[in-house]
Amino acid sequence: MEIKDIFLTGGSGTLGSQMILDSAEYNIKFTSPSSDDCDIRVGWQVDENIKNFKGDTVVHCAAFTDVKAAEKYPLLAAHINVLGTFNVLQACIKYKKRLVYISTDYVFDGKKGNYKTYDSINPLSNYAKTKAAAELLVRTYDNSLVIRTSFYGKKFPYEKALVDQWTSKDYVDVISPLVTGCIIKHQTGIIHVGSPKSTVYEIAKRRSKSVIPISMQDLEIEIPRDTSLHVDEVF
Repeated sequence: MEIKDIFLTGGSGTLGSQMILDSAEYNIKFTSPSSDDCDIRVGWQVDENIKNFKGDTVVHCAAFTDVKAAEKYPLLAAHINVLGTFNVLQACIKYKKRLVYISTDYVFDGKKGNYKTYDSINPLSNYAKTKAAAELLVRTYDNSLVIRTSFYGKKFPYEKALVDQWTSKDYVDVISPLVTGCIIKHQTGIIHVGSPKSTVYEIAKRRSKSVIPISMQDLEIEIPRDTSLHVDEVF
């Protein structure tokens, strides 16, 4: 089978690095320059890299993902998530590349859960707002795919986990193959990728037996209560 070449931003991140690790299973070769060589905030660097890329698909994983830090540094989050995505989008349109944008379940406000792809978005945090703004930019381009998803690394990263927050989030080694499957099918539009609805505590217990249960009322910041995604159309 012919090896497919895909351009990837954010190859050193949690999802990007897992996708690269799994790439041989899907006959994919990822071209993923470092941020020194392709800083998504620098338009000419993005343009030059995508111009020289011979494949037809660009996967945009690079992002500012620290929800708490985005409240303190909103312009930095906007610079990376919005301007960076604009630079990638502009180059994809210019050089006729399909763009796959990794979005987030946090574009929803979490008031109802089981969100479908056509449900209205209503981001609450600065992080979510910058990701939603970038998503809307990408959606202006017909040859694009928005993948809304969410993931941890291979281990649960905290000592405590919420018993009253629901999500379709899962560990990156579970999510990565699902994302890759959507990429190689040449789909466009919007897709929700995730696991069946669970509480964060239930997810944490799968890989961290000592995790401590806590409630959302114990948190210092407001986060959505139920961002679970309707993912039946993916499988």
